[in-house]
Amino acid sequence: MMETEFKNNEPRTSFDWMIYADATFAGLSVLIPIPLVDLLFETIFKRRMVQTIAKRNDRQIPPDIARLVNRSQGCWPGCLMWPITLTLEFLKRLYRTILYFLTIKAASDQLSYHWHRAFLIDFMIRRGDLATLERARLAGIAMDEVLQTTTTSPLMQLATQISNGFRHVSRTTWNFLRRNQEDKVLINAREEMEASWNDFSGYLIQLAKKYEANFAQLDREFLQEDIDIKVSDEL
Repeated sequence: MMETEFKNNEPRTSFDWMIYADATFAGLSVLIPIPLVDLLFETIFKRRMVQTIAKRNDRQIPPDIARLVNRSQGCWPGCLMWPITLTLEFLKRLYRTILYFLTIKAASDQLSYHWHRAFLIDFMIRRGDLATLERARLAGIAMDEVLQTTTTSPLMQLATQISNGFRHVSRTTWNFLRRNQEDKVLINAREEMEASWNDFSGYLIQLAKKYEANFAQLDREFLQEDIDIKVSDEL
């Protein structure tokens, strides 16, 4: 049943496949054995997450706010460096494909990262942090700070299990992206996640508190900057 009430801005610690589906595919895209195609699919699923999670919360997020959360960048100077970056990325992913155990490690890292990101986006939406462009800007920075400083996580063990058990990832990913179709491998992964997710509720609550603290600190800093600017203008 679709949740339409938001009580006390509490984080959702229970498992909800609609919240974590795109995150799961974004992480597992590393296993696609074609360099740069894996990056393409990861990017597609990563960008879908905001709107998918908003829909699960019966909310609508304006495109400009979704782009802000996804950190869409302009061309300069990225476009000038893109050929070099693309070449290096191709070589790195080709090397990872040859050494499969490195690919599993990379997939586990990315899977855990995108699960964290999906959880925080859901929490941001439930708090109303993506309601305005100004508030979404602070929310995006606060989320990035949490993700960058979270170096260890109990989710990693589950991420490794899911990555090791995933086969035919290219076909599964394509079928889900085009037809929202689940095969046996995906169903098994989803059931494994659902069976384990309650074990992480305490950790996820602490993650939400860390985000709240970051957001509050940023809000105070930006408010102080506005006050300083107004005082300076009056002088």
